[in-house]
This record gives sequence, structure tokens and C-alpha cells, in this order.
Amino acid sequence: MTKARRGPLPIPVPADATDVHVWGPRPFITQVHYRAADGHEVDWSARRHRKTDDLSRGLTWWIGLLFAIGSLCFLIGAIPAFENAVGIAATDVTFFVGSLIFTTASYLGYLQVIRAAGRRWVGWTPQIMGFWATLIQLVGALFFNGSTLAALLSLNNEQAAERVWRPDAFGCVCFLVASALAFSEAGHRWFSWRPGKRDWHITTLNMWGSVFFAISAVGAYVTTDGDLLNESLATWGTILGAAFFLVASLLMMPEGRNPAKDHD
Repeated sequence: MTKARRGPLPIPVPADATDVHVWGPRPFITQVHYRAADGHEVDWSARRHRKTDDLSRGLTWWIGLLFAIGSLCFLIGAIPAFENAVGIAATDVTFFVGSLIFTTASYLGYLQVIRAAGRRWVGWTPQIMGFWATLIQLVGALFFNGSTLAALLSLNNEQAAERVWRPDAFGCVCFLVASALAFSEAGHRWFSWRPGKRDWHITTLNMWGSVFFAISAVGAYVTTDGDLLNESLATWGTILGAAFFLVASLLMMPEGRNPAKDHD
């Protein structure tokens, strides 16, 4: 925690403001608190601002809904009984559709960040921690698009390892990094314990989802004889990861409806 100015602040603070405190994982500032000249206190938080701001709060519900639908696609697609019932082709289509929905939701998350920074459809705001979290997540979703599309094609073992497993692994790494950044942004430090806060639960669940997706990627490695390294890890990692993402997404949907500025 830091209680001093350290570079440009993410919001304008009046020159006559007092008790100016800033927080955030270095080098980012994710929370600003100050007392205005008339005595009222202002408490600004980067995540809360963009999730509840009138300009983009409607996106919060859509982001949560789309992530929930995408997560459900991965959850259902990973259940062995589903593949037995509909076949491998339909299962691969389910994963591909889910990845497209993930990408759409990821872009909307990125859009929400740059809108809060005064941009429109694209923007480069590296001083904002949420920018890195959403941009890296978007890149990860694009990797999933590639891996799930490749899985729809008829590939030999070598091609499957190169075109399915590699982008899937890269996508999982991106999701791990993005979820860690989102967790740190919400807690205003690299690690925090805030079980009474909705955003803490959302970002923690997303981080666990990313961990299980990474575990599934390890299990899904295609060996030279064409078998998965560990089919159980691949299956249950995907199921549990998708389940954590699903719960986090459902919690996110109403997050934009409560603009109350509680103190973090």
C-alpha cells in the first residue's frame, strides 16, 4: 500500500485536495482516494469505475453473459457423455463456438477499458492495468480460436501437436497472466485477501479457472503415438476450469448494476 503520489494519476485530482492516497501494484495505480476542498471524500477504483460507469456499465452484463455461455460450451463439450451422444465432430464444433464467444466477450472487456480511458473501438493505454489484463486475455482467446478450429480439421499426430496443442497451451498461459493481472487490479496489490468483495470472488474464480485450463493443456499434450499425455487431466481440467469461469461470469453479470462506491 502506498499513500503518496507516484507519477501521473489516472483521474484528475483538484489542486486543493487533501489526504490524497493512491494504491496499486507497482507500477500501476488502481485506486485513488482524496478529500475535496468542500470536505466530501472521493474514492475511485479502476475496475469499479469502468464496470459501473454510465458510458460502459451496460457492457458488464453482456461480458458476463457471453463468458457464461462460452464457459458452458467448454463445460458441456468436455463431458465424455456429451461426445458419446453427439459425436466428436459436434463436440469440436461446440468447443469452437465457445471459443468464438470467449473472443467476443474478451473484446468487449478490452473495449470497456479503453472507453473508460476516452477511446472508442481500439486504443493503447499501457498505464492502465486493466488494459493489459483484457488485451492479454483477448490474445489468449484468439489462440483458443486457432486451436479449436484446427481440432475441427483432420490432422495427423504431428499436426495435432503443432496446430491444436501449441495454440491451446499459449492460450492457457495468456489466460493465466490475464487473470492474475485482473486479480491484482481488483485488490490494488499483487496479492490480497478480500472475501467480502464481489470483485475478489470474480477474479479469484477466474484465476482458478485459468489454472485448471492450464492443467488440461498439460494433460492434452499429444504424444508421438497419438495418445494424450493424461486424458483424465485433459478432461477434468477443462470441466473444472469451465465451471469456475461459469460461476465467475454469473457473478459478473450484475456487477455493473451497483455503482455504490464502497471502500476497498
